[in-house]
Amino acid sequence: MDEEVVRYREALLGEIRADAVAGGDYLSARFIDRACQVLESGEEFIEYHLCRAHGQNRRGGHIQIDAYSYSPSDGVLNFIVCEFSGAEDPAPMMTDEVKRLIQGGYRFLEGSVHDSIADQWDDSHPAHALSRETFSLASSDEMTKACIYLISDRPISTSLGRIPEVSLGAMEVQVQIWDIARLARVEASIGGREEIVIDFLSEYEEGIPALPADLDSDSRYDSFMCVMPGRILADLYDRFGGRILEQNVRAFLGDNRKVNKGIRETLRKEPEMFFAFNNGLTVTVSSLITDIHEMGHTEIIKVKGLQIVNGGQTTASLYWARKAGLDLSKVRVQMKLSRLPEEGFEDAVRNIARYANAQNAVSASDLFAGHAYFKRLEGISRETLAPPGKPGDAPSYWYFERTTGSYKVELRRKSGLAAKTWQMLNPKKQVLTKTDVARYDTTFEGAPHQVSSGAQKNIAAFGKIIEKAWNIDPSDFDSAYYQRLVGRAILTRAVDAAIPAQKWYPGSILRPLTTYTLSLMSSRMRAEGLQPNYEAIWRAQRAPEPFMQEAMRIAERVLPLLQEIPEEQVRNRLITEWVKREACWERVEDSAVQLSAEFRASLVPEKQMVRRREDWRSKSALLWKSGAWKRLHEWNKSAEVLTGGEAELVGWAAITSEFRPRGLRLTKLKEAWERAVEHGFV
Repeated sequence: MDEEVVRYREALLGEIRADAVAGGDYLSARFIDRACQVLESGEEFIEYHLCRAHGQNRRGGHIQIDAYSYSPSDGVLNFIVCEFSGAEDPAPMMTDEVKRLIQGGYRFLEGSVHDSIADQWDDSHPAHALSRETFSLASSDEMTKACIYLISDRPISTSLGRIPEVSLGAMEVQVQIWDIARLARVEASIGGREEIVIDFLSEYEEGIPALPADLDSDSRYDSFMCVMPGRILADLYDRFGGRILEQNVRAFLGDNRKVNKGIRETLRKEPEMFFAFNNGLTVTVSSLITDIHEMGHTEIIKVKGLQIVNGGQTTASLYWARKAGLDLSKVRVQMKLSRLPEEGFEDAVRNIARYANAQNAVSASDLFAGHAYFKRLEGISRETLAPPGKPGDAPSYWYFERTTGSYKVELRRKSGLAAKTWQMLNPKKQVLTKTDVARYDTTFEGAPHQVSSGAQKNIAAFGKIIEKAWNIDPSDFDSAYYQRLVGRAILTRAVDAAIPAQKWYPGSILRPLTTYTLSLMSSRMRAEGLQPNYEAIWRAQRAPEPFMQEAMRIAERVLPLLQEIPEEQVRNRLITEWVKREACWERVEDSAVQLSAEFRASLVPEKQMVRRREDWRSKSALLWKSGAWKRLHEWNKSAEVLTGGEAELVGWAAITSEFRPRGLRLTKLKEAWERAVEHGFV
């Protein structure tokens, strides 16, 4: 291993061990989680879940699965297998060992589809549900491709031999090996992802015809009008998936894999007219190489860092059309391509995405990353020194990373002693990302099912809430708000670290269990007008012992509520799907689990800061207690504003002796109330 990789590995293992409150297998689990975070940040896959199961099939072959990820938008199922050493000087992974680990993941896949390996685990084990779900995805044609990722804290041998290709019938099974050196390269990159490099001449045997825009000589970017062959565009999506779709655009592309009807008809009947009918793409790259074709026109022969910031639906539709057997050889797509400078690249891409999508039905929350809320957090984070966590430490900042890679950019601008000093002031363990902020705040505001839906869906929903509150009063988001946010980060990360060391913890569902535990504690505290002492947490920079003891007690009682899934709720009984349902949160919130008197004594009265999530369930109950539903029922008799169904529900709310509506009934009551208020009811 070279010196930079050795330093990266030492820092990574130090970070894992610092969080550890138990050794052995716990360290391995922490490495898997950390490595998967790197791959998720690098957009290799989204919404991963730990699921550790090692064993043998009936013929004695090694079976292994450590984590998985499934993307409904493109039908890709990823299995992650891990080899963790933890040794000071790890031996390189040799060919036979790599083959054995990859085969372990493949046997889980093959056994799930063609054999009943799910029966090797108890019904309550996550691997049982995952195996059944894999069979269901394969048999229903929802799965289009499978990938096996091998991750390790060891380096690959420089003499690694050829790894045999694997497939599942006609389905491709892609193999990716991520050793410690490759993980280090991605973490060191500015964007936090492995850079996309496309050599059109060598990979597709043709360049992309391009007409340079005649920009001013002082312009900081280059722009071209291009003609992109449809088959190449479909192949790029097949190869890179969501990695080529600018993150916020991908958020609203959605999980709908149906080909747009108009696109489908054009491709089927008049593929040669696609260029004329379609609005085309807006694309950015970090660098490019052009050449002059023998016919005299300019063509782009190689690009780096390609991102499609407008045209994601067109791209995905071409991919699915080709999967359906349509011929794309005559299809051409118009494409505006811009090469942007490295300085300010992220902001420029985001602004292009915002303006290029302005004519489409894209909500502001879909392009929320550039909102003034995040700029406010960035400013406060650079000005607010946190107290030292323990005697001998120096004060430091919680660095909010508004643009991906900004922490690395700041660090790279310094060298020697200046770099070390800056890192001491801005420790990597105190970096906050946009998805972190959305997770912590949404958890404590009582929407764990939303958090469990995945980082991108959660931040989109979080964006709508923040934007509404920001429009009312931006001054609510001040330094006190930021310190409370950091307090929530400290509490969440402490619970994340503590749960795996508990004897009762079965493994595999850490994030949902942490999220539901904290949401339930927050809900119970709010009901009594209490909250954690965030000022004390900020001063101490650690989670209070009474809080951690109560969190572990609550988590142990929440666990079976997540594990025991009602059969009618989730296909194949995957916990990771069950925790996305509001019914799951209702079940946990309605449980008999209560805060202890000792813990309540450690809390302080709740301070009324900005409340971003309207708790309609609580508000509707207060309206019932005050007699408001009875007043509305009487008012509507003469006003006749409500629909028949709404009037019937309000009539029930006016006379019921037990007000506990759920689901659709609760939603309809809200609609009735809002309709009445809009028409003058007070």
